[in-house]
Amino acid sequence: MVYSLKKIELLTKALRGDKKILTRLMKESPEYAALGAALVGSTAAMQWLLKNHKLFAAFVDSVHDNKTALQTLLKERHFELAAVSNMLNEDEEAELWLEKHNLKLYIDFAVAIQHAMDKEVENDLGGYFTLYG
Repeated sequence: MVYSLKKIELLTKALRGDKKILTRLMKESPEYAALGAALVGSTAAMQWLLKNHKLFAAFVDSVHDNKTALQTLLKERHFELAAVSNMLNEDEEAELWLEKHNLKLYIDFAVAIQHAMDKEVENDLGGYFTLYG
């Protein structure tokens, strides 16, 4: 795993609207701030991920139902991120798999992503990310 569970937890809070956490991520881990922004539609953030963090770029693409990106996650053995993506793409088995493997953090992450996409918090996340755009 090349990503931090603590940072995933922080990003989950940021996706739910915690601006202090988002500011912290921007300072400490811009790749997680970029991930959050790209998930809600920031093209600048996605371009940054494509150059600087291909794993997160593949995850974002898989969330938007790109099967090739999902296969990349599986091939690289990022099963947790693949399950989150599948959960967001309405695969009921994905949530069960996460539960079975005691990965509630990733279920919470998926719910927060869906919340952010539904609420269109792009203005907050994307606004922060324009520093990199």
